[in-house]
Formats: sequence, structure tokens, C-alpha cells
Amino acid sequence: MAIKQGDPVRLTYRYLRVAIVAVVLVLFVSLTMQIITDHGRLASGEEWWHSSISAYFYSPVQSIFVGTLVGIGTCLIAIKGRRGAEEVLLNFAGMFAFVVALVPTPLDSEMCTSEPYCLDVPERVGNNIGTLLLVGGLVLLLSTWPRRYDLGSAEGLDLWLTWLTWAATGVWLLVWPASFLEVAHYTAALLLFACLVAVAWINASDPAVTAQALERLRGMSAAAYRVWYRWIAVVLATVMVAGLVTMFVLDRYFPVLFPQTLFVVETVMMLVFVLFWVLQTIQFWDIGLPAGARVQDLKRAGDTPL
Repeated sequence: MAIKQGDPVRLTYRYLRVAIVAVVLVLFVSLTMQIITDHGRLASGEEWWHSSISAYFYSPVQSIFVGTLVGIGTCLIAIKGRRGAEEVLLNFAGMFAFVVALVPTPLDSEMCTSEPYCLDVPERVGNNIGTLLLVGGLVLLLSTWPRRYDLGSAEGLDLWLTWLTWAATGVWLLVWPASFLEVAHYTAALLLFACLVAVAWINASDPAVTAQALERLRGMSAAAYRVWYRWIAVVLATVMVAGLVTMFVLDRYFPVLFPQTLFVVETVMMLVFVLFWVLQTIQFWDIGLPAGARVQDLKRAGDTPL
């Protein structure tokens, strides 16, 4: 059935997708403004460019940084992907984005000298992640109840994984809070990008857009989109692995050679992700959702117990 021009579901889908691109743009504008400001006010030889995007949590960019990642996380969870792996990966990517936002990169004492952005980080992390876990647990209960019969079958694997992640995060925070502060940000960031790599690869591998008569694609052919997605997945994975190796080598053997390596890696990965998101938004602009999300759900609509 064709979607009407003013269909609110399709418009909501478009707004969610465009919102992700918009908030990433907001973050980069804020970062650029702060870098220019720091370069202008700091004396020659002082560090005016932080080592990572995450390090700007300890700067006037803090509110934009946190708001951007919370917004991206919310949109990723709200966006409906293909039933199965893509939908689960988008949900997990959204959850990891919350942790990246609320648990800052470990503090470098030389980098943080002004009060408003650096005070009481452990207390704030405990409050924010504790709140996220409590509310998240309630949301999980509400989302698990309609699917409670799936818990005894393979269909409920995503629910078990989500509950396990929720519980593991809570135990980690309560039992090993110092380790959580040191490692949680990096762990969540790596898992976030790994989820996005997998989502891009799923889009590159899905033949549904050529098999479903419901698809009306904009911009390019389905085959061309799949080629783009395949290269995007490869580039994201390559940059992530090469960046980690490079940072390890530089940090261990050449610590002063290029301390902003992580900043460059994060920037490249975010820009490549935005390219993927823009292409996918254009691809499904008319139909709202890929066939794997629409057709399978229609088939199961009357089968889910209430």
C-alpha cells in the first residue's frame, strides 16, 4: 500500500533521521568555535587542541557534547530497523551513546583547571548512570511485557542481551566504581562504533530492496547503495582498528608526536557515519522504512500476545 504524502509516521521517521545529522552538525560547530577561541587566547606552546572530542566534556562544549550524544542515542533507539540484527544493533548503539555522553573520558589534571566543567565528576556519573539504569530498567520492563512469551525462545535473545547489559552495567558501577570511571567511556564508544559498522554492513548485504515491489528508492539504484554501504562499513572498521593501533603505538613510544590522534579518528568516524546516515535517509525517504522492517512486522502484527 502506498504511503500518503502527508503520512505522519513517515514524517516522524524523516524528522528522527534528519535530527541525528543536525545534532552532529551542532557538535562540530561548537567544537570549531571552542578550538578557535582556545587558539586565540592561549599563549604559544600551550595546548589549544584537546586530544579527543570526548575531552571537550571538560570545556564550554560540555552541554552540547552531552546533549548531542543523548539526542543521537534517543533517535537510534526510536528508529525502526530491519527486524532482527539491525533493530537490536540500533537499540544497543543508542544505549552506548548514553554512556559515552554521561561518563566522561578520564580526567587529565593538566587539562582541567576551571571549575564549572570539572567538579564532582564521580558524583555526577553515579547520579546520572544510576538514574539511567533505574529509568532504563522500568522501560525494559514495559518493553519486555508484551514479548514475555519470547523469553523462552530464540526470538527473545535480544531481550536477554539487553537485560544482561543493563545488569552488568549496574554491577560494574556499584562494585568497581573506579574501574567504571576509567574504562566505561572507552568501552561504550568502541561498542557504539562497532554497532554502527555492523548496521552499515547489514545494509550493504540486504537484497530486500531489489526483491520488494514496495521499495521506491531515491538517489541511486539499490545495488549502488549497497556498494556505498559496504565501503562505509569497511572504512569505519579500518579507521577504528588502525586508529586504536596507532594511538597505542604513539602513546607508548612517541607520546608527544601527535597527541590529537584520537580526535582525528573520532572525527573521521563520525563524518563517515553521517555520510551513511544521509545516504540511508535519502534511500528510504519515500517509503519510511526498509522492507525488512515493514513487511516482517506486518506478518507478525496479529501474532504477538498481549
